[in-house]
Amino acid sequence: MTEQPEAMDVPGRVAEDGLEQSEFNLVVWLSSRGIFVFTALLILVAAIFIDGFVSLNNITDVFNRAAPIGIVAVGMTFVVITGNYLDLSVVAQVATAAVVMIAVSNESNLFLATGLAFLIALVYGVVNGVAVGVFKANAVIVTLSTTFIGLGVLRWLSGGSIYFGPQDGPIRQFGLAKLGPFPLSMLVLFTMTILLSLVLNRTTFGFLVKSFGSNRAATRLAGVNTPGVVIGAFTLSAIGAMVGGFVLGAFSNTAVSAMSTGYDFRALAAIIVGGTSVFGGRGSVARTLLGVVFVSVLTNIMVLSGLSFGVQQMVIGALIVAAVSADSLARRAAG
Repeated sequence: MTEQPEAMDVPGRVAEDGLEQSEFNLVVWLSSRGIFVFTALLILVAAIFIDGFVSLNNITDVFNRAAPIGIVAVGMTFVVITGNYLDLSVVAQVATAAVVMIAVSNESNLFLATGLAFLIALVYGVVNGVAVGVFKANAVIVTLSTTFIGLGVLRWLSGGSIYFGPQDGPIRQFGLAKLGPFPLSMLVLFTMTILLSLVLNRTTFGFLVKSFGSNRAATRLAGVNTPGVVIGAFTLSAIGAMVGGFVLGAFSNTAVSAMSTGYDFRALAAIIVGGTSVFGGRGSVARTLLGVVFVSVLTNIMVLSGLSFGVQQMVIGALIVAAVSADSLARRAAG
């Protein structure tokens, strides 16, 4: 029998589903590297056409508002890479951290408040991780439930009160502190990004997170403690949410149970726009940081343009839909 010649990858070759090979390559590239170009273009357009965007006060405000969301997002990146979509309980975790930090430090000291908040973060991480990793429960349902439980406990204990830190206290001083022209919260965001990026790319745990997200069955067959991987991912997400709560509380010097509404989907938008696959197995903490910058600059542009909060919500929602669609096409393109 005559051997058939092997198909060649030439520009314009039609793949099995009718799309051209060149189109596949473009989609894959945009999904993994497009965030660099899109972020640079967005900043350039804003600097040219939006009055007040390049002012020092506005840039400082962008970083102050981006830092809590960014810290939450870089922690949640681990959960998304495992293929568990997102951690909705970060809403409760951020608010809990802020309330505990200010309320407990007002009555006692900041050291005790910090220790208590991190203990609560560990509880959130273990509860979510055990339910999803050990009992194979749906991550969205589990974290939605722990959000309601956590916010319910917080409102029950606080009575829905608003807590204020002293104007000369360490929390307020941290919130006002700057490194040159930039707020100290930006340094915390970059530090968390570097540390978690090292964990994801330079440790066995980070390799197992990606492996589990790519192929759960193969990872289990290799003898990996997969429930431990899931618990670890949710714990890192909880720690990120708690640190984000600290920064948010310090920025405003106030804390209330409703202060973190919408943080879950804004963090998810930054993660997906940064190129992390919502289906798991592929992602980068550093690119999540770029996604945070993109979403924060886009939000700032809408605010400076006078767009209402409702319009901002619609744009962020549309951004998530577009990013997930691009991710799905990229997975098809990669085979």
